[in-house]
Amino acid sequence: MKHFNLNALTAPTSTKEGMKHAVLQSIYNHGESTQNDRSRMSKNERGGTWSNDLLSIVGSRDWTLQREKLTEQTLSLAKRFIEEALSWLIKQGYAKAIEVFVWEEKPNQMGRSVIITLVDGEKFKVPL
Repeated sequence: MKHFNLNALTAPTSTKEGMKHAVLQSIYNHGESTQNDRSRMSKNERGGTWSNDLLSIVGSRDWTLQREKLTEQTLSLAKRFIEEALSWLIKQGYAKAIEVFVWEEKPNQMGRSVIITLVDGEKFKVPL
């Protein structure tokens, strides 16, 4: 599955291509784990990326679920982590609303998608 292309790097967030790139970067970059995450994982893995000091709003704690059993609680955490990772888009005025959908696609495989409502009211789906 192809997620990134070079044109998206320079596309403004106000365009669909730029917004899709912002969503994917926000979700697929590892956000720093919390103490609760470390306790749940039974690891002291901090996570985060090299860019945390420059751009701390981009990143998701979704990576902390990679070894979790797929339960309702795991699906709920995944949804929350994605919503948290994308909240900056609303706070900074790039989107009006964000809907996150998380489901069990197959045994031990999570399905995820996001619907973004742009400031002009137009909606579009970003499959993850």
